[in-house]
Amino acid sequence: MEPTVLSRKETHVIGFTFKANVTEDLEQKHSATTTEALRARKSEIQNQVGEGEYLIQIYPEKDDFDAAVDPFTTIIGVEVSSLANLPERMVSHTIPAGKFAKVTHKGPEENLGETYGFLYGSWLCESGYDYAGFDFEYWDERYKPDQEDNEIDIYIPLFK
Repeated sequence: MEPTVLSRKETHVIGFTFKANVTEDLEQKHSATTTEALRARKSEIQNQVGEGEYLIQIYPEKDDFDAAVDPFTTIIGVEVSSLANLPERMVSHTIPAGKFAKVTHKGPEENLGETYGFLYGSWLCESGYDYAGFDFEYWDERYKPDQEDNEIDIYIPLFK
């Protein structure tokens, strides 16, 4: 698995947010509650771009941050061309333009930790780039979380 380094334009997202750590119900919160809420209310979001969904993870500025223990902010939403007309109880977020490493996780979502471990544990350290405090996943028609043919694109912002 080798990430592709690419440039991305600014991306606006509208959806729902919650805080959790990886160990304490992240999976339950995002799949059982937040993703379902987004899909149930998607028709209320104006100016949608494409059919995919974004899972944005924003990590606290903490030297010894550990995603298994420390809570972080998660946003699940859809891309929009405008942040106007924000539906009630939803949030907006802008992913800044810039350089990103992209890798496609293949296999069940329960193995996603291995892909993140590779990206943050070895690849990022060896790449010469620095940690930027957030990452995101893009889910499209390939997203089948419990199946072997599941695919999730993961993007990590890069800076020197």
